[in-house]
Amino acid sequence: MNLRVTTLTQNSNAIANMRLRSADLDKYYAQITSGIQVSKASDDPSKYPALTEAKAASNRLDSYAKQVSESTAVLNSGLSAIQDVNDILVRAKNIALQANDSSTTPESREALASEVDSLLTRALTTANSQPDGKSVFSGTAIDTAPFRVATTDAQGRPASVVYDGATQRARVVTGRGTTVETRYVGSEVFQQPGADVFAGLIALRDNLRGTLPTGSTFTQAMNQRVADLTTARDSLGEAMGEQSSNLATLDTLSKVIGDSKLDFDGRIGDLAGTDYSAAIVKMQEAQTSLQAIYAITAKLADPGLLDFIGR
Repeated sequence: MNLRVTTLTQNSNAIANMRLRSADLDKYYAQITSGIQVSKASDDPSKYPALTEAKAASNRLDSYAKQVSESTAVLNSGLSAIQDVNDILVRAKNIALQANDSSTTPESREALASEVDSLLTRALTTANSQPDGKSVFSGTAIDTAPFRVATTDAQGRPASVVYDGATQRARVVTGRGTTVETRYVGSEVFQQPGADVFAGLIALRDNLRGTLPTGSTFTQAMNQRVADLTTARDSLGEAMGEQSSNLATLDTLSKVIGDSKLDFDGRIGDLAGTDYSAAIVKMQEAQTSLQAIYAITAKLADPGLLDFIGR
């Protein structure tokens, strides 16, 4: 009876040691192949808190980097739209100057007026752009088209344009305590008092078709349109300058975030990464120990052991 108990105990211990050494071998092999040594608290209680903190910081920076990237795309879209409207005003100003030439015939003025109609439509479309499915110039009212035609003339052409967006600019968090304005209030960009893009184009078109303010001559009217369009362009220039400044800030912030993330990812690698030299040595030790257990077990092997293992 005692002999049987002793044999069973030896066999049980041998099998338990095999399992332990095999588990060690698998663990070190996984560390070497994956490059990760610490993935849970039990792997290294002294390193795990710092590792968790570094991973959280890296994840935050990932989020900030995404916000910066998206904000940059929105601002670039807005800047491109403003530049397009600026180009429209340049053409409109040239039309006014061309129409003011004494050799311009009524038929030519009508053709120029039709072109201004097209420029007005293009300006409205551009100001209402939604490159990412959200309005660029509606402020916080991102699902609202900023501008609409409020009234039309007898021929159904736009006679006035109103702003339906929000009065607050949309902001995006780009870091701890840091935000950037991305979606501007359209009326601040395109409808400043005395610098209304749409009113300026509508007035030019109507003047070209013979609708003049009381007491004004055609030349006076065209000179006024040129002045109005120039003022509107100046206003657009201020908006472009502000958005360009925001883009420059985002570019700098993107680099700072990228450098910080590299630092934290390096820290994560230092804390969680495998010490290959040590892991290889430990794997070899586990392998040697397992081989020794196999050798000892072979000497103990007999039908009784085989029966025990087979149960």
